Amino acid sequence: MYIRNIALCAGIISLVSCAAFKPTPRVLNPARAPQVAELNTVAISKFKGKDGELFRIELQARLMLENGKKGIFTVLTSTKKAEGIFSGQVIESSVPYRTYQKEVEECADKDCKTKRKVNVVCIDRKANFQVTFSVTKRKTGEVIYSSKFSGDDTDTYCKNSSSTPITNEAMLQKARTKVIEEIRKDVAPYYTGGELLLFRPDKWME
Repeated sequence: MYIRNIALCAGIISLVSCAAFKPTPRVLNPARAPQVAELNTVAISKFKGKDGELFRIELQARLMLENGKKGIFTVLTSTKKAEGIFSGQVIESSVPYRTYQKEVEECADKDCKTKRKVNVVCIDRKANFQVTFSVTKRKTGEVIYSSKFSGDDTDTYCKNSSSTPITNEAMLQKARTKVIEEIRKDVAPYYTGGELLLFRPDKWME
């Protein structure tokens, strides 16, 4: 049995050592809303609702990182010369929560030789962010694209935890970031792939 276990371990080590990381192809995908991507210049106007101005600033900052890239519009800071206007309304920006008690074990003495069961208060939170988003041609007022996006982030914190709970503001920022990335994929070309995956060399030859 001992020899068989050694042989098994040796086989596993050999398999891992022969494996390698192989990058997946990096592919440039077209914008999911090509009618928006065809615009040469855009500007981001007002987003109504709670945290609307904050969302507008974050969306503008993210899209301006794409300026100068091939196949994408240029984001202007003024709507006066832009071909397309981005605007919308925040439907929800909230962090509802629920509290409950959970039974855990903790040390009953200094050396933690004995333990005791106690009830601690825990909080479950979920940040929700929803926004309507539309693109309008400045000269004609024609709405060429409209959709609704949502993002969320969750967190659980118990009073006996040694870590610091994430703030509601940080959770909402993560939720907004998810929305912004989805909008970016709709209005601008985006890459997929490029991950490193573990392969066995003998499988490459099949």
